[in-house]
Amino acid sequence: MAPLNRSGKCASALFILSLLTLAGCGGSSSSDPKPTLLSGAVIDGYIEGAKVCLDRNSNGVCDAGEPSGTTNNLGKYELDIGNLATAGLMLIAEIPDNAKDADDGGKTLAEAGKKAYTLSGLAEAPAVITPLTTLMTDEVMTNKLSLAQAKAKVLMQMGLPDNTNPQEDHVAKNNLQVQEAAKLVALQLQQLQSNVASGATASQRWTQVQEARRTTQAQAGTVSKTASSALNMPSSLATVANGSLFSYRMTSAKGLPIKASAMLFTPKEAAPAGGWPLVVFGHGTVGVGQQCAPSVTMNRTGVWDYADLVASLIASKIAVVAPDYEGLGSADMEVAPGHPYLDLRSAGHSMVLAAVAAKKSQGSKLSGAWAALGHSQGGHAALAAAQYADLARSLDASLAYKGAVAVAPASNLLASLNAFASVVSGATTPDKYEAGYGAVANTSFYAAYVLKGTESTFEPVAAASLLRSNMQEIYKFVADECLKPFSDRISKDVGRFTLPSTKPSDYPGVNYPAINSAFFIRRSLATEPGLVKLPGKTLILQGAADTTVLPDITRLLKNTMLSKGSDVTLSEFTGDSATHSGVLKLPEAQIAMKNFLTGLFLPAVASAAP
Repeated sequence: MAPLNRSGKCASALFILSLLTLAGCGGSSSSDPKPTLLSGAVIDGYIEGAKVCLDRNSNGVCDAGEPSGTTNNLGKYELDIGNLATAGLMLIAEIPDNAKDADDGGKTLAEAGKKAYTLSGLAEAPAVITPLTTLMTDEVMTNKLSLAQAKAKVLMQMGLPDNTNPQEDHVAKNNLQVQEAAKLVALQLQQLQSNVASGATASQRWTQVQEARRTTQAQAGTVSKTASSALNMPSSLATVANGSLFSYRMTSAKGLPIKASAMLFTPKEAAPAGGWPLVVFGHGTVGVGQQCAPSVTMNRTGVWDYADLVASLIASKIAVVAPDYEGLGSADMEVAPGHPYLDLRSAGHSMVLAAVAAKKSQGSKLSGAWAALGHSQGGHAALAAAQYADLARSLDASLAYKGAVAVAPASNLLASLNAFASVVSGATTPDKYEAGYGAVANTSFYAAYVLKGTESTFEPVAAASLLRSNMQEIYKFVADECLKPFSDRISKDVGRFTLPSTKPSDYPGVNYPAINSAFFIRRSLATEPGLVKLPGKTLILQGAADTTVLPDITRLLKNTMLSKGSDVTLSEFTGDSATHSGVLKLPEAQIAMKNFLTGLFLPAVASAAP
């Protein structure tokens, strides 16, 4: 038989001439079935050393006799499946702890502190096998969704744009959003698999991991515990509202099951027919230690900065649920420490699942119509809630998201830090020192909180990589002190350093070049709201005198949201009182918020009026 080149043509003209009497190139063997190859790549980063197989018996593992192969250093695999039918079958990628993920710089999974796990894909779409295709495959195989339906559901769960293609090489495409989502799911799968009993068979392990993941999803937003005592509310709030505290189930920034706490406020009178609409309120930055949670500090002191604002919503016949966010809250309410500051997914899930839990606890007292409202970090959380709003409806079909109000929302982390750095570097003459040192304090504060927040994600970063000597010492107090004492500590240290001849850039606080490292570029993407088209309507309020969330940064956010097709309006307020916190007290801003929210909820609010 003539040798074949890679195109399948005979390599020799002499042989072609000599075999004219035969049926074709290859002689009598032309009727034999030709090998069929399935090929693609296994990717979180590119995975080397994974065993890939065609799962002929659909048991989730690679059994003896099933076509299999091993991935190379680019994650590539190739399976010779002969004439086997592939319809309705999975591809399985078993990744042992001695495999290597290209993200880990040549280390094995074990050396990188990771665990063995299994990924899957559909044989009909073999190009990539990733954590996201694993979720899609489970939806197709278990819930009998179509591939298109499974894709839509997974993108919704992960907060990804609906035009994302999870079946392409996200590393080659440099799709950082998908890379972040894939890392999160991979970590979750590793943890779930490691929790399976050691005596389980490979098939049992696969089944138990999938069941555990589905159970965690189904339990999201269910109430775990309700505090036995009433909230210690400020008088403005206690006059109009009943208050309670509960914890609810959610997944952490690492994709693991945790408990979070939230305060619930309802009007004192009986609920109207049809129920009250609900606002999910996101508080501003309070600190990164669990003792800094609003529910903890309000119960201890009877004071809450946002009490008057929430009371005004209650007076408008709107119920309010106020989550503490992941990792903030009392251990008595089953909350574990670890707050991933400004992590978009964590913030969105904290908000959305608080709405789900409130509806479950109040039943028909809530109409199901809901909106998000927040200030500063809470403005970021309100936009995150919009991005993950479909998750609420998937867990409770009665929940209908209407829109969001974001007041001075944190956004564009990388641009914000660089803007502060620019002020610092430009403060070269004494007349600019005051502004320069203010920017030094702001940059140091944000950097410390973001760094501490990474400890609660799958990609923790050492403080020394971003902080210089003075801030490294101050950073030791970041979780022990809440917002005011920690920011005061920074301001006091910066104040001691200032001299008429000392430039702000000389303060050993933040290593400014490190702000633009590959890590912070990725981290800023993981914190960035508005990168997908948001449902409903969004109102952003911004003060012109705000030196914490800069007006230019908020304008950039608005323009980004418009470019994605979101229905967003930016209202800016001028004057010396239009500061970061002062904007909330401006009568015109309060009117704008109230009119926007009541407009979203009409006719529900109108029917609840006396």
